[in-house]
Amino acid sequence: MNTKDTNARRNRLRFIWVIPILLLIVTAIPKVIGLEFMVINMQKANMGHMTFYIGVIELICAIVFLIPKTRKLGFLLCVAYIGGIMSAQWIGKSFNMGLIMQILLWIGMYFEDSNLFRLSDSKF
Repeated sequence: MNTKDTNARRNRLRFIWVIPILLLIVTAIPKVIGLEFMVINMQKANMGHMTFYIGVIELICAIVFLIPKTRKLGFLLCVAYIGGIMSAQWIGKSFNMGLIMQILLWIGMYFEDSNLFRLSDSKF
């Protein structure tokens, strides 16, 4: 495989992070707006009183990630937030969705900036 093909493939794979970021945005909006189904779901998880605030935090994480200059900070915020999703879901049920989001985010960020994952020359 030549370098041009490798770079083209890498450029396509770097946008795999779009999936978890879109999921964060799509689930944040009903929380912020206070849609009934989302409030009921949050109440089932004993977090009904925090629905609005959790939605705002979700939106902030996604927006910070979407801004190219703050993408690394947004990546860390999203990883931490999705880790919280996984731990909250682990208590009550399966944490598969959070795990899938986390994997896609890490893979996408690796193809976005592989230097972030090199300890010796990381410029984080």
